[in-house]
Amino acid sequence: MSFGSTTDENAWDRFAVEGGACFLQSWGWSQFQEAVGREVYRVRLSSSEDDTKSETMAQFLLIEHGLPLGFKYLYVPRGPVVSGGEDGCSMERLEAAIGAAHNAAARSGAVFARIDWPFSADGGPVSDTQLRKMGFVKTGHLQPADTVILDLKLDEGDILAGMKQKTRYNVRMSEKKGVTVSEAEYDNAHMLKNDIDLFWRLLAETAERDKFNTHDRAYYAKMIDVLNPKRHKGGELAVRLVFASHEGQAIAGGLFAEYGDTVTYLHGASLSAKRSVMAPYKLHWEVIKDAKRRGFKKYDFWGVAPIGADESHAWHGVTRFKLGFGGYRESYLGAWDLPRRRLTYMAYNMARRLRGR
Repeated sequence: MSFGSTTDENAWDRFAVEGGACFLQSWGWSQFQEAVGREVYRVRLSSSEDDTKSETMAQFLLIEHGLPLGFKYLYVPRGPVVSGGEDGCSMERLEAAIGAAHNAAARSGAVFARIDWPFSADGGPVSDTQLRKMGFVKTGHLQPADTVILDLKLDEGDILAGMKQKTRYNVRMSEKKGVTVSEAEYDNAHMLKNDIDLFWRLLAETAERDKFNTHDRAYYAKMIDVLNPKRHKGGELAVRLVFASHEGQAIAGGLFAEYGDTVTYLHGASLSAKRSVMAPYKLHWEVIKDAKRRGFKKYDFWGVAPIGADESHAWHGVTRFKLGFGGYRESYLGAWDLPRRRLTYMAYNMARRLRGR
């Protein structure tokens, strides 16, 4: 087997989609990461050094992130994507991919490689015990470790029937109140800027109200600019900006990633005013119906509190909202670090714990 980089966008996305990869392993996401100033390595494990005859065995994005004092680490978001094996993931290829990530960290001078696994926490190809034996150290989540997935292969009536009664009532209430749903104006640069400003204002109010941190405006603006369906036409990944309005005023909005067979709810926001018209319910219901009509098979709500978490959990309210739409839970192995410079890594973890106090 041979490791190297690739410049073939179509082959990359084809392998990723066939392997059921998350949008975080898409070519488009790597372009967005580059657009916000991060170094990205597109790593491919092939059966031969001859590209004309080789088969892709595994691939993953490595994204460089800065640390204090000029240090850095390399991050694999929801990867690697690995083929082969009885469960769709060959352990030989997976171990080779891990080795490649570690070697890349060594060549770049990174303190560690962080891998946010795409595998289930229960019954996946590797377990916590196996990862520790390989030298991995469990770390905090960069991506949500728990989520809720809605099966879009169901009929609309069955999806409605699977909702909790209160959610179904709120969906119908939003329709009676005249809430409408529309998409951003991607074709008009001036209008798109206004739409991005609008979403940012909604998000800033929501973050202040619900006490969570956001990226800065430029991050969301760059994501929409690079990945909106007009700009990224022909690519597998698209990010859509959608609003719910009442009496001509946008009062809720969301960013939705489309990749492979899945639509993922990335970021959402809403005004405190007019909460009685239930705009977020209408927003999701319309996006769900549109995704189903266009042939997507899954709707990922992207982040809920873990099973058993009590009402003090920061995500309690949003979890209750998302679970109201029905669906099933998925839990991932989460993020694990593979240290290369042990002493520096220990100092990094110590400093992080001190900052947390």
